[in-house]
Amino acid sequence: MFNSWFPESQDRLPLTWWKQHPVYLAAIIALVGAASMIVTAVLGYGVMAHLVFTFDSTFNQLHLWTPLTYVIVNPPSLWILIGCYLLWNFGEAVERHLGRRAFVRLLALLLLVSPLLITLFGLAGVRGFACAGIMQLEFGVFIAFATLYPRAKISIIILTIDAWVLAAIFVGLNALSSLAARDWASLLLLAANVGTAYAFIRYETGELKLPSMPKPSPKAKKPAKNATPTVDDILDKISRQGMQSLTAEERRILDKASDEMKRRAG
Repeated sequence: MFNSWFPESQDRLPLTWWKQHPVYLAAIIALVGAASMIVTAVLGYGVMAHLVFTFDSTFNQLHLWTPLTYVIVNPPSLWILIGCYLLWNFGEAVERHLGRRAFVRLLALLLLVSPLLITLFGLAGVRGFACAGIMQLEFGVFIAFATLYPRAKISIIILTIDAWVLAAIFVGLNALSSLAARDWASLLLLAANVGTAYAFIRYETGELKLPSMPKPSPKAKKPAKNATPTVDDILDKISRQGMQSLTAEERRILDKASDEMKRRAG
């Protein structure tokens, strides 16, 4: 199914064109994220709450769709709109560099890493955490961009700053905020999101190798039993190594052959 939806032959081609401009998957996701603010406003929080991921709603109320739908629960916000625009730009750069198939794998990992971690919290008895909104996905894609293009220049009003510096500032501010609130779970979620994006880019660019399982050593083969040497083999051995090199078995065979020849001659 993955190959049919994202064929390798079209991996680095745009999905479509609009007014002679290429449109990539990152742009479609950014537009869906912006449109989800309208859907959230129209349907209201009461309805959209059924799409938010929590441990209890997923496993106790069997809302099994929430690990995928939480990302479209976005209340109208200027920051989310700006994030969608940045997702369009930074995500398109990552998609064009890695190819659409790798970009989809990155999005899937970023989408699932927070629900997975919250599930682990729930199994450990730590409840009350939820996933909602596209902000984490947008932030993860930016971290992937900064990992791929650390020296890319990003202009912010009157400042121009390297992508890796801006990413470090964002991560540092979020980490300090969680630390100040002693919100260890949010700190772990941040680390998981950032670590996933960073490790994925390192892996796709060949800078990170997954550990391989050691192969079991082949069983030692039993030495094959020596075949009974012929008289010709014994004579060859004598010519090469001398008479003293013969074993008792080889001497017995040679004596037997000699006796047989004498018997025939007599």
